[in-house]
Amino acid sequence: MKTRFLSDKPRLIFFLCYTLLFWIAVRFAEYVLPFVIALVIAVVMKPLYDFLRARFRFRSAFAATALTLLIFLAVFAVGGFLLFLILRQALSLMQEYRYLISDYIHSPALFETLRDNLLSGNLLTTASSVVTALFRAVPMTVTFAVVAFAMSVFLLHRLGSIRSRLLKRAGEYRDLLGRVFHIAYGMVRRFIRSYLFLYAITFVEAVFIFYVTGVEYPLAFAFVTAVADILPILGPGTVYVPLAVIMILQKNYFGGVGLLAYFLATVILRQIIEPKIVSKSVKVHPLAVLTAIYFSIVSMNIWVLFYVVSLFMVFRVLNAAGVFEKSDQKVDISSEESII
Repeated sequence: MKTRFLSDKPRLIFFLCYTLLFWIAVRFAEYVLPFVIALVIAVVMKPLYDFLRARFRFRSAFAATALTLLIFLAVFAVGGFLLFLILRQALSLMQEYRYLISDYIHSPALFETLRDNLLSGNLLTTASSVVTALFRAVPMTVTFAVVAFAMSVFLLHRLGSIRSRLLKRAGEYRDLLGRVFHIAYGMVRRFIRSYLFLYAITFVEAVFIFYVTGVEYPLAFAFVTAVADILPILGPGTVYVPLAVIMILQKNYFGGVGLLAYFLATVILRQIIEPKIVSKSVKVHPLAVLTAIYFSIVSMNIWVLFYVVSLFMVFRVLNAAGVFEKSDQKVDISSEESII
């Protein structure tokens, strides 16, 4: 069996090819994102899918559809709950400052501003842009959800057969490809488990600080904080900072300043803990993960973090599988412990 896929300078060629593929994926993210989400859902839910089929004798299509539907319902439920909490806090804040808002609405300055914007056309242009964006966003969101749902069901239903066909067509590289699947599945599982541990820490800490600072419904807000922490574009700061501002406006200075101080402490502590936990799960040096986080913060681009971490993960999988050099490791590729 050939010991290398790549001929000359294999690691350099891998780096260039992966960078190009990642750039293409980011460049056309709006097109590939539903398929990536579907693949992640299928890989994560594969063990539960196999358990349902083996334990309860569910049909493949039914098990795949039920699990995918459960995930999407959970996402929509969390999103609706988050929207409810935001509207509730906004109404509470408006009630607190209703007299100030009433004075502003009846002030001559507001009518003069509206008149000037109507005459200049700025108000109509802004309103038209908002309406157009809403009309575009609604069908796009619905289509995105439908495509992601359908692809998730299909991949979860067909993942085993796709794996078998890939191994069958790999020819002389069948064993090598099997090792890649096996090692990748273990690494992805450890990676997900490490981040679930981090999110559990976020939830427990949030419950404690919300209870101490007197936030109403601490469990609900802690759950929203943990969900926001999963989304790297948002993060827990999207919950801590608005709540702190609301508390300060309501003259609850202890609660507001306490939330801000705790949020800053959490950010600093997270930068220390996260690289160690993630690096241990994916067998990457903590300095590499810390560097990825730093580059992402400096560039204000979350894709930098994804690129660096995923690059090390993929390289680690291929290197452990013996793609770049000869490996005597033997892995049972017929085992279910595989990414697909």
